[in-house]
Amino acid sequence: MALELGRRGTFIHALGRRSERLDELIAELPHGGLAHVVDVTDHAALRGAMGLADTHGASGPLDLVIANAGIAENGIESRDAADAAAQVLAVNAAAAAATLEFGKEFMRQRGVGHLCAISSLAGTRGLPGAPAYCASKAALSTYVEAMRFGLARTGLSITDVQPGFIKTPMTDRNRFPMPFLMEIEEATRRTVDALERTRPPSILRYPRRLAWPLRLAAGILPGWAWQRALGEK
Repeated sequence: MALELGRRGTFIHALGRRSERLDELIAELPHGGLAHVVDVTDHAALRGAMGLADTHGASGPLDLVIANAGIAENGIESRDAADAAAQVLAVNAAAAAATLEFGKEFMRQRGVGHLCAISSLAGTRGLPGAPAYCASKAALSTYVEAMRFGLARTGLSITDVQPGFIKTPMTDRNRFPMPFLMEIEEATRRTVDALERTRPPSILRYPRRLAWPLRLAAGILPGWAWQRALGEK
């Protein structure tokens, strides 16, 4: 997403834990960018980095904030299920909420800006093998929905992006069928196209051939039928 936005003329402030990866990204941005090495679960450091980005003279103040940090149980080395769940919720839900709140804090002073949360279709209903991931994405979508009420008449807007399976290092570890798996370039283009609309959508779900059947089934199937549909006895 940073690369796609950068190609379209956006100055990028990239936040992450790995300085080498950030430096590689910044080097590829045609219109410049700045790396901020920070762990999003450290909310004080996160706010500080976002504050620096907002006051950076060369780029101008923040006008788009994307909460995109995310992890899943299959990428955590801990064998303690409770510890793994806590880590997933800390990054995917609590840190994402903090990112959105800090973005709102900075942009609200100017009365213009767009907030974006990358949640997931996995938040539609519980799926086997990833209880914390599903719960974290459901929490994030609900947070965005509730947050939207408070943005009325502030000049700010917010979008909840709910993608399906996207080919990334995270999904490369999955050992189960991933219907309608999308390449990262296509998912990125769809997302950025939506964010650049004159009136960005409040919710963006894709691919439709997965999103709508999933939402329909999740809404009408009782618990036992939902488990049967997913191959659980």
